[in-house]
Amino acid sequence: MPEVLEVGALTSTFAEFQRTCDAEGRRLWGQSLCAPLLVVHPVTRVFVASTWPKGAGTGPWVGVLPSELTIANTALTWAGTTWVQLQAPLPDAPARRRALLAHEAFHRLRTTLGHPGREKDNAHLDGLEGRTLLQLEWRALEAALRATTPSVRSRAVEDALVFRRERRALFPESAVAERLLEEHEGLAEYTGVALAVADARGRRALALENLANAVKRSSFVRSFAYASGPAYGLLLDEAGPRAQGWRARALAGADLGTLLQDALRLGTPEPSPEREARYGGAALRETERERARLAQARAEALRKKLVEGPVLHLPLVRMRIQFNPGELIPLAEHGTVYPGARIVDAWGSLTATSDVLLSSDWKTATVNAPHSEPRDARWEGEGWVLELAPGWRANAGPRPGDLVLQAPEARAPTPQP
Repeated sequence: MPEVLEVGALTSTFAEFQRTCDAEGRRLWGQSLCAPLLVVHPVTRVFVASTWPKGAGTGPWVGVLPSELTIANTALTWAGTTWVQLQAPLPDAPARRRALLAHEAFHRLRTTLGHPGREKDNAHLDGLEGRTLLQLEWRALEAALRATTPSVRSRAVEDALVFRRERRALFPESAVAERLLEEHEGLAEYTGVALAVADARGRRALALENLANAVKRSSFVRSFAYASGPAYGLLLDEAGPRAQGWRARALAGADLGTLLQDALRLGTPEPSPEREARYGGAALRETERERARLAQARAEALRKKLVEGPVLHLPLVRMRIQFNPGELIPLAEHGTVYPGARIVDAWGSLTATSDVLLSSDWKTATVNAPHSEPRDARWEGEGWVLELAPGWRANAGPRPGDLVLQAPEARAPTPQP
């Protein structure tokens, strides 16, 4: 990766986005997607911004991002401005570059409107049935996007919805959890795909690429909506008059599958072996059985490491986290393991190249116990480095060998004369 950012190239990217962000944003969401852009190098932390905060200068703003801020593709409020933050390097392919900017601009718009997005646990998408039925739904969506006649498309959409309903019947709380992530990340990725290219064929090609890339990820629990969101969104765009206004209804909480079912006037048929056979269900299930066996062994190893201890517990107060959404590992009632992350909180920063366990309520992060006592407020463990803020220390935990980070003690008030 280059150690410097090319200001000229980024300035051109900023200008290209500016030419389309207002009209296209209003076409999709009734609001402009225009926003200040901030591209950050993940190693040097050097950034190039499209504008100066609060009009403090003219032209692009170049500087170094403070260490207490995380670097990710996200909406970032800093220096009195809510930015579209992007991690360098940006995609080489122009369509993918435009899609990324529009995706993150959607998040920034939602944040500034007071709707930053809510999420729930989708751990069911790491098990045999959850993963199998999700991939069958994706295969049917692929067939629908490739269909050349309305009847073939409708049958494929019907198949996708059958797999979707079957999965949610097996996991009763999954409908809400999946809908929240599709509203948050799925609609953002749909926005990116819809604005990346001008013609319907090109948009379908990007959505098909998303579906193909989705199955390559090791985990679906936090990444599935990047595939399903654009697919359902484009199919709704082409579903005719009954789909009119679907975006507003989706933002209000309507399920994408239900919206498409109503737009195409589809029934609710039952699952069948023949339906699964159309999409290679038997071979897929066999592959997923082997994966489930390996995943169970890995989960057991992680449980011994991060639950049975010895461990270090870090309280999460005002956490900011940087992670890969395609690698998460649910650990039942204990939470979710992030195989690599950077967390910034009141106690300092944790940089992990290995496993971090976040509790389901996002109140505690856990890593394996440190190798030794800290030196100069720096602790190291297996696959992690912790930089402690002044005053923070570790106390003995409830079990032998466990440690818990403790906040600085509040100072007694100074007596007043």
